[in-house]
Amino acid sequence: MRIQLVVACLLMAAAPAHGQVLTGDAAAGRALAVQTCATCHAVADRQAQPAMDAVPAFATLARDPAVTELRLRAFLQNPHGQMPNLALSRREIDDVVSYILSLRRQ
Repeated sequence: MRIQLVVACLLMAAAPAHGQVLTGDAAAGRALAVQTCATCHAVADRQAQPAMDAVPAFATLARDPAVTELRLRAFLQNPHGQMPNLALSRREIDDVVSYILSLRRQ
């Protein structure tokens, strides 16, 4: 029974974000991204500050099928590489993840 439960949890965690119900506020996530992430990323159309060439635009992340809700959450909780440690709250992570994944529908 335990093995079945573990397998079920792993399969659910690996599911793509398309069918998941997001708990964050995409509008709040957009506002936070414009304020915090736009220094490096293109986070919105016609943003005032140009993004760095070496980092992906949020729209590019949203279109990548490998970018799931789970992966975004893990990345935002444990930044690495050149990304600064933002120390986002769970609510802020929910909001930013919801915003990024909302770009799939555009």
